[in-house]
Amino acid sequence: MKKIHPATQFTCTLACAALLACAPAVLASGGGGHDGPAVEVKSAEATIKAAVSGNDQFTGHNDSHHFDGFQTGQTPTLTVVTCSDSRVHTHLFGMAPDNNIFVIRNIGNQVKNAEGSVDYGVRHLPTKILLILGHSSCGAIKAAMGDYSGETKGIKEELDNLKPVIAAEDKSGDANARWSKNVERNVDYQVKTALELYKEKVAAKELTVVGAVYDFNDLYGKGRGKLVITNINGETTPNKIMDHPVLKDLNRGEIVNHVGSLAPAL
Repeated sequence: MKKIHPATQFTCTLACAALLACAPAVLASGGGGHDGPAVEVKSAEATIKAAVSGNDQFTGHNDSHHFDGFQTGQTPTLTVVTCSDSRVHTHLFGMAPDNNIFVIRNIGNQVKNAEGSVDYGVRHLPTKILLILGHSSCGAIKAAMGDYSGETKGIKEELDNLKPVIAAEDKSGDANARWSKNVERNVDYQVKTALELYKEKVAAKELTVVGAVYDFNDLYGKGRGKLVITNINGETTPNKIMDHPVLKDLNRGEIVNHVGSLAPAL
């Protein structure tokens, strides 16, 4: 496993892959956070060529020794539950994800929808941080705020699990403000769910559950692409989060730049 400074390992702890690829109608239309593709959509042939060529570049830049440390097992200390949105990937952490990050993805970064996978990361791997990572312009949240009755059975079942989040919102602000707040409230809800599942490990200080938003829209005013920590073990007050012991290896500037909130606690 590559050696990574604890502060870097924590601040780089986050992740979300393609609502647009898995959902039509509500999710793919405004739910992606834009009115159309940002770039021309590749053909199937160009897409698989890019994947194969990219793998050749990857193996060209990483010789056989790159894989020595994880031939017989994995030892990640970070488990990330994030959304399937294609705009969020592990390169945002600035560290090699191999053997460092155990990633679980689904629409809306939900714990219950992937409980077995989260259990594996927390109970069978040396996970120290369980990171619940939401993101700007989450299509799952936008869909859950509206009428998704025309979606497929599978999508409806996953969105149904977000109903408690939407039911608890205060409905203040315009539609976009509500959307952004609900992204954060969903992170809080998933942290709460995780704390219930792993309370004994949290109580024993074997696990810290962190909630954060990957803010590529700069909604928190900290710059595009920032990881904004919004919750640690259920604490959602920014000033109290800033003083949490798990952040002790970060300097004050790093803490201020990576802690924030848009939404009152549920």
